[in-house]
Amino acid sequence: MEPEKFRESRLAINQLCKNIDLLIEQKDLEASKEGFEEVSSKLDILKPQAEGEIQKRSVKNLGIKLKGLSIFIAKLKPKKKPAAKKAPKIFISWDEERLGQLSPAFLKKVFMNMGNDTAATICFGTTGKGIRPSYQIEFGNQETKAFTGSGHKPQKKFLSPDTKKISQPFSYDVIDSILQGK
Repeated sequence: MEPEKFRESRLAINQLCKNIDLLIEQKDLEASKEGFEEVSSKLDILKPQAEGEIQKRSVKNLGIKLKGLSIFIAKLKPKKKPAAKKAPKIFISWDEERLGQLSPAFLKKVFMNMGNDTAATICFGTTGKGIRPSYQIEFGNQETKAFTGSGHKPQKKFLSPDTKKISQPFSYDVIDSILQGK
């Protein structure tokens, strides 16, 4: 091949290799692959046209450069798809009617945890399905205890009354009257 045309082809391939290198740095897998395929095809066209030791060595060096680029491209990971948007949380609205729908066994254990403190109030968690909600009791002496809904075991973590995750307080008498009605 005429030296000047070979030089132009070699420089064009080198420039494409630099572009691929930049795409690899940007972690753009798809564009890197496309650029690599384009460079490979140009190098495949140039290989048989190389004449003389210098041109053949130059083609060989370009092949080595492409092999190195392919290794870096293989290490790239595809871009993650954006996470699906979660549906907005629906909070349970607790009222006396809704409390009446809780099982009597559940309410009896809640009532037992309230003890004989008629000044105690109870708040229920507003997340979940509302079958066995977590709850916290504020006793008449201002002491607060939180409990799991499934096992009625004490929890260390309290729900802040300022969040949507806790209901309004219900009195001891409300829970007692719901149990008496069942």
